Amino acid sequence: MDNNDFTLHCVKCAQPSLIKQGEKTYECALCGFVYFHNVAAAVCAIIVCNQQMLLVERAQQPSKGKLDFPGGFVDYNESNEQALKRELLEELQLPVNNMQYLFSYPNSYLYKDVLYSTLDSFFEITLDTKPDLIVQQEEVSRYLWLDVSSLTTQELAFASGQHAFTEFIRRIN
Repeated sequence: MDNNDFTLHCVKCAQPSLIKQGEKTYECALCGFVYFHNVAAAVCAIIVCNQQMLLVERAQQPSKGKLDFPGGFVDYNESNEQALKRELLEELQLPVNNMQYLFSYPNSYLYKDVLYSTLDSFFEITLDTKPDLIVQQEEVSRYLWLDVSSLTTQELAFASGQHAFTEFIRRIN
């Protein structure tokens, strides 16, 4: 969210009167309403089976067509674990019970001209066999099982995923 290119309207009084007060704070000059553009929580699954990693191809912007870890944003009143279970069911019809938290990385997510800061939490899920998956076409174009050794960070959509992939490979080697 940037105040340089357009006038920001207050969500309370609807006037073009929001003034940037800090890195993430905006205040209405007319009614005093304060808006905090805080970090959004997101979750990602690093799913592995027999030396292969499950990745999805993004069907939407940002980074449409690039590879990503399955996952998404955390909804109100959800834990990270609940959000990841919901997202995996929504995107791939993949039920999961066991996951292990690995690490988190900050990320930037440009959506419809608004730059969101996210904190992406990564969880490892290890499967004994590859499941039959059904792709939810709205968010994901397709899924791929790729050899961990053949994947490069440049193929991944976001900086947080690139960092997570690098750290994950370092841990397993």
